[in-house]
Amino acid sequence: MTCLIIVEGQSDKGFIKGIADRVGTQVHVLLMRGNKPDKAARLIRVTLRQRSYGKVILLKDTHTKSEDKVRKLGEGALKRVPHPSKHLIIVKEAIESWVLAGMGERGAESISDPYSRLAELLAREGKTLVKSEGLYRELAKEMDLRAACRNSATLREFLNVLRDP
Repeated sequence: MTCLIIVEGQSDKGFIKGIADRVGTQVHVLLMRGNKPDKAARLIRVTLRQRSYGKVILLKDTHTKSEDKVRKLGEGALKRVPHPSKHLIIVKEAIESWVLAGMGERGAESISDPYSRLAELLAREGKTLVKSEGLYRELAKEMDLRAACRNSATLREFLNVLRDP
């Protein structure tokens, strides 16, 4: 059954779609409005009235808030979602840390500015990093998932939830 996933931005959406393609899971990815968990909860409830999903995943990064604050906000939002299988996955800093983990970057989740680090690595390959759904989907398809799981506990957690029937 399709998994409903709520993300913060277009690049996150592309990356998640690319990962889902890789693992063979059907997903419906939506953007939370205003990057606020409360609005995400409303979006999830409205979407669940239109269609059923096997599970609901809310992805929230720690870019501007502490992990404890993100966990409190995300869990509070999910309490208001009427679904038996709902999960909060906290991305350390930003989705770029997951991309870096897949490129073999150790300690990817502890890099304070993963976007700049990713831009630097791609520039060495003659590529320009642009926050876009298409580019991040391609990055997800090209990365080494085993390395990514070794280098990112939160990506490993996400994949486990995504793959779990």
